[in-house]
Amino acid sequence: MNPSATLLACGLVDASGIAGSRGTDVTWASLGTPAPGGPSTMKHVFDKQDATFRRIDLPARALVLACEAADLGAVLDEEQRNRTAIVVETDIGSLATDLAFARSLGEELVHAGIFPYSLTSTCLGEIALRYKLRGASVSVSVTAERRGAALREALRMLAGGECEHVLTGTVEALLEPAHGHEAQVRAVVALLGRSEAADAARSAGLGEVAWPDERDDPFVALARRCR
Repeated sequence: MNPSATLLACGLVDASGIAGSRGTDVTWASLGTPAPGGPSTMKHVFDKQDATFRRIDLPARALVLACEAADLGAVLDEEQRNRTAIVVETDIGSLATDLAFARSLGEELVHAGIFPYSLTSTCLGEIALRYKLRGASVSVSVTAERRGAALREALRMLAGGECEHVLTGTVEALLEPAHGHEAQVRAVVALLGRSEAADAARSAGLGEVAWPDERDDPFVALARRCR
């Protein structure tokens, strides 16, 4: 029998705007900035000062905004964060950052500050540090035709008792077409817990998340729960 889990919170950043289970639902048009936001987006939408938000790359920026829309801080206490893992999948990965760094090699000054973001796992580190999630962090490479690997791994980890909660999701951020990929911005995050973990988090949850069919993109359905 394939495992399932309780959905405790979810957040979305896409071409339309930012939405999530905390009640956030704003458009980029209303903010006057393109996806996935600018240096002041965190302040304007969530009234939070984040001195480092301006320096992080596009996938990390999209994931951070999606996590804020999910309001992780209101769901997990400090002890639960110690046992929360992160599993996120991507097809495009850090392509936008790789291209920006490669272009800088022909300039007078190399953009060394963005080089760490050439690793797709770096944006997961941004999430772990901001929300003090101290479980394992797993970055999964997928193709556009084989979505859902991160969700399946998250459900497996919960069922196996490897963690109490998992923040799973997907992220793609590319502002211009490149190397066969279309321009797109999408980050979907879902905080999952076992039933007993959901009780401990004092939340009835937003419903159950079942083992996904390998023919479908399960994050499409999760994104719908954010609005």
